Amino acid sequence: MRIRSAITVLLFSLAPGWAAAEAPAAFEEGMAALLEGNFAEAYCHWKPLAALGHAESQYHLGWLYANGNGLNVDMQKAMDWWKAAAEQGHADAAFALGLDYTTGEGVARDLREAAQWLYQAATAGHADARDVLLRLAGDPASEDLFAALPQLALEPWFGWSAEVTGDRINVRAGPDKSHPIVGNLEHGQHVRVIGRRGNWLRVRLPATKETDHGDFAWVYHSLLKPVSKGTSDRRS
Repeated sequence: MRIRSAITVLLFSLAPGWAAAEAPAAFEEGMAALLEGNFAEAYCHWKPLAALGHAESQYHLGWLYANGNGLNVDMQKAMDWWKAAAEQGHADAAFALGLDYTTGEGVARDLREAAQWLYQAATAGHADARDVLLRLAGDPASEDLFAALPQLALEPWFGWSAEVTGDRINVRAGPDKSHPIVGNLEHGQHVRVIGRRGNWLRVRLPATKETDHGDFAWVYHSLLKPVSKGTSDRRS
């Protein structure tokens, strides 16, 4: 009841026309309370701000529910608050949603839904989201990742550049030698690595005259080496 009363008082003091400076001050008070282990006080500061649409408060309130800090663990409420923040462009909230849909913690595992939220975070520059997407790209359970996000494989930030080390190597339709050969690469050519499964790397092949980007194939890892950013744009 004390928490509910405090929230009511704060809601009246923070009307929809609250000044921009008021929200950060109340939010920071919540952060200070959190660092002292006073989760109930943090909740009292953040809940009214979250209800008024303050994305940072929504994100942190989600973690109180996710971790059970002063509250019963409630992943549905956590995800509802993260979604509210993510819909306002909060990259960390989008990443939290994507991660939960990836692992299936507190929600049915859904890699397509995960990919959408992770992509939102990644396009905002979230490094961890980019790493998770790269791992998913080689996961046999997420073969439809590029079907869900066809633009992903073409993003300049996705994956890393590699150079062919062999004299002439085969590229295959899948990640082992049982898959048919679909092309060849010459020594020194550059490709973009966009996934990994075991010792095999999924790559975007060099562009052709017919397309502004190449097809996708698999290469054994020892046949490629990473290249620096300064030379990563060189084409065959």
